[in-house]
Amino acid sequence: MAMPWIILMVLILIIIVTLAIAFIYKNKGKKHEPDYYTFFIMGIIWLFFGIIMTIQDNSNFFFFIMGLAFTAIGLANKKKWKKPTKWKDLSDNERKVKMIAIAVGVIALAFGLIAFMLVS
Repeated sequence: MAMPWIILMVLILIIIVTLAIAFIYKNKGKKHEPDYYTFFIMGIIWLFFGIIMTIQDNSNFFFFIMGLAFTAIGLANKKKWKKPTKWKDLSDNERKVKMIAIAVGVIALAFGLIAFMLVS
């Protein structure tokens, strides 16, 4: 019974690695400034999630520490924060990329919830 899950995970890993290589190859040589506002927002979310996880399991500090790190990085570079772009200000290509990213995220969430329900 464990073999199909292993095969599925290997296939997902292969897809992720392939997409990462394609992304790196496509953006090779381009300068990219990180979005420190996103670091801050992500840090706040992980910080609260980490607090909840730490209360639940006293030995699990990973998300709390990562939340602190991302929040600190975001705040240290507050002068470099970019103003969040609105959906109407995006080009057609950027909208397509965001819609694909949202769809992949929703599908991954659905698969994760299904896997969680099947295991428990």
